[in-house]
Amino acid sequence: MKDENDKIRSGYDIDRIIEEYSSTGNSKTENSEAPKPAEKKKFVVHIDESLMDTPADSGTSKQNTGGIYFSNYTKHRPQEKNNRNRYATAQPTNEKPVVKKTQQTSSGKTRDTVEKIGGKAAAGFLAFIIITTVILSYIGITCTGDMLAVNRSDENVPVSIPEGASYSEIIDILKDAGLIKRKAFCKAFIRFRDFDDEKYLSGDYYLNSKMGVEGMLKDIMAAPVTADTITLSFPEGWTISQIFEKLQKYDVCDSAKLYTAIKNANFSYDFLSEIEDNSKRYQKLEGYMFPDTYDFYVGADTNYVIRKFLDNFESKWEDEYDERAKSIGFTRDEVITMASIVQKEAANADQMKTIASILINRLKNQANFPTLGCDSTAIYVSNYVTPLVGEAQGANFYAAYDTSAVKGLPPGPICNPGMDAIRSVLYAENTDYYYFAHDNSGKIYLATTYQEHKNNLILIIKANNSD
Repeated sequence: MKDENDKIRSGYDIDRIIEEYSSTGNSKTENSEAPKPAEKKKFVVHIDESLMDTPADSGTSKQNTGGIYFSNYTKHRPQEKNNRNRYATAQPTNEKPVVKKTQQTSSGKTRDTVEKIGGKAAAGFLAFIIITTVILSYIGITCTGDMLAVNRSDENVPVSIPEGASYSEIIDILKDAGLIKRKAFCKAFIRFRDFDDEKYLSGDYYLNSKMGVEGMLKDIMAAPVTADTITLSFPEGWTISQIFEKLQKYDVCDSAKLYTAIKNANFSYDFLSEIEDNSKRYQKLEGYMFPDTYDFYVGADTNYVIRKFLDNFESKWEDEYDERAKSIGFTRDEVITMASIVQKEAANADQMKTIASILINRLKNQANFPTLGCDSTAIYVSNYVTPLVGEAQGANFYAAYDTSAVKGLPPGPICNPGMDAIRSVLYAENTDYYYFAHDNSGKIYLATTYQEHKNNLILIIKANNSD
């Protein structure tokens, strides 16, 4: 026969047990004359879940109710405060109590949770590896690009290098200009290449990232890295375009880079700072690239080359020339402009002072002689400017430089004069001539009036025809 635990576990009628227990404990009433039906007392049944887990055949004492005890049965009243659902009101039921095995449920959830956490951790670690690899690859590619100029643009970018700038400061400037991407790497690379102790020239440079960081720094270096040199001579009266063409021909430097370097010339020379900005002027440095014989490094920096010409001009120009120019009423730039015309118009050095006097006479008497009427100024544009800038822009320069049509001096020099031509303007002869012309042999014909000049032209025609 099943014990009471088995009855309870089998869905035994709990209300009946309560009724029997109540009637047994209260068989006698206070009023014995008329027995009354026994009143059902309300008992609270407590189910101890931990005891219900105890197997029926485990040898548990029969006093153990299988997890059920009454509120007036204090022997088994639990004292733990933190257990959930410790006290419950018993309700009649025909169904077997559902007992959840906490240990199994808990372990199952834990296992699922561990698996989920493990999966997330693995996915996160994989994502971290991928992201790190991408970042490191990008850094490696950009560093290689800065060093070897891989997949970089050849578009020139203007860069201004201040006086006394160090390699580190220059690299910062290159980074700000967008020419490099990894300045810390570039600084380390330049130290490795022993460029950190080099001296660098100030000035405006036009660089492109296709050169690589090493190539860009070489362009800014004061001393070229190659030991190969070449000696080149540049005659008086050559233009900038002729000078640049020769420099490129002998591999000193690229003419395109030279033009780019002087486009927005910002070289620190007093004689250049005095020149007023004029959009009608073809080249600001025209007239100051002093003609002489020079030793150049092969593959030299453009700024280094230009500075050699400008340094030579500065050394040739003496302080007394400034005082003399002021005394005759001209600026230094006006003296050089006139000297460039004299250089082109004179057949030899002996004629220079006379021709200079004629130019000065006409400039000082513009009411009667508004133009200089020198063919060399228009020829300069036709032969040396228009071929480089095109017909449309060349026409604008021609209109500005044509001294047979415009008053006074052209916007700037038309060549780079030598010292004979410069001194001829500063110390010109004192004459009353206003006209000059040459025959094919270079003989000069001078005139004070226009009629005399026309007579000289007839003589020139005869001389040329007699040859």
